[in-house]
Amino acid sequence: MAVSFSISELREIAERLSSELDMPFQHMTHSFLKRRLSAYFDSCAIRKPDQLFEHLQDDQSLDAFKRFFTVNTTELFRDASFWRQLRKIMREKYSSQALHIWFPEVSTGEELYSLLILMDELGLMDSAQITVNHSSQAALDTLKEGLLSNKKNDVNAYNYKRFEGEYTLDKYFEERDGARYLNKALLRSVTFVQAGLNNVPAAKCNIVILRNSLIYYTRDYHLLLRDIIDGVLTRGGYLCLGVKEQLPAPFDTRFECIDSKEKIYSKYSFLKD
Repeated sequence: MAVSFSISELREIAERLSSELDMPFQHMTHSFLKRRLSAYFDSCAIRKPDQLFEHLQDDQSLDAFKRFFTVNTTELFRDASFWRQLRKIMREKYSSQALHIWFPEVSTGEELYSLLILMDELGLMDSAQITVNHSSQAALDTLKEGLLSNKKNDVNAYNYKRFEGEYTLDKYFEERDGARYLNKALLRSVTFVQAGLNNVPAAKCNIVILRNSLIYYTRDYHLLLRDIIDGVLTRGGYLCLGVKEQLPAPFDTRFECIDSKEKIYSKYSFLKD
C-alpha cells in the first residue's frame, strides 16, 4: 500500500530535507514532492519519515535519494526545433569567441550529449567550456562515462534527423557490453560539479540551459533562479528553458524573449554586470 502524506507532514519533511541536504525540497510543487516521496518510500520499504532520515545516514542511500529527485531526460535532441535555433545562435554569435555554457541540472545526459554533438559539428569544442551540475555523485559518474540508454535508439535517430545533423548518431556513439557510450573525446571540455541548481560557476556564462526543470518548482523558486541566472549570465547571453516553461515576470527590464516558441531569452547587452 502506498504511503500517504498530509500537507503538514510534507511541509515538515521538505523543510528538514532542505536544511540537511542543501537541496530546494521546500520549493518543489506539492504534487511532485508527494509523488516522488511516495515512490521512494515504496521502493525502499520505508513507512515513516523518521525511517527515511535514518536511511539517509548511509552515504550511498543519500546519493541515490538525491539522484531519484531529478527527472530523467529520455531523448537526444528532444524538441529538435530548439536545437536548430540554438545552433543558429551559436553559429552567428560564437563562431570566433570563447564560449562558456552552464547546465544547472542535468539528469541522464541526453541534453548534454545533444549539445556536445551540436558543438562538434560547428567546430566549437576547443573554444568552449561546459559546466554541469548534479547533486548525485553516482549520476555524475554515469555522465562522465557518456552512457546512453538503448531504450530509445529509434526516437534518438529520428530526432537527430529532424535536427538536420550532418552525419548519423553512430559517428558519436560506440557499443560496449550491450550499451551505448558517447565518444569520450566529446567530453573533454566538460567540468562536472557535484552541486545543486543554485551553485553557480565562478566564471560568467554565455549560455544557460535549464530545460524542463522549472515545472517541478513553485513560482517563488522561479524568481530566485531567475536572479541567480541573471547574476551568472554575461550581457547579451542566453537562457534556454523548456517549451512548457517561461521566465517569471517581471523580467523585461533584464531579459528579452527572442523565441517565444522555444523559450529562449537574451539578457540585454546594455546592462551593467
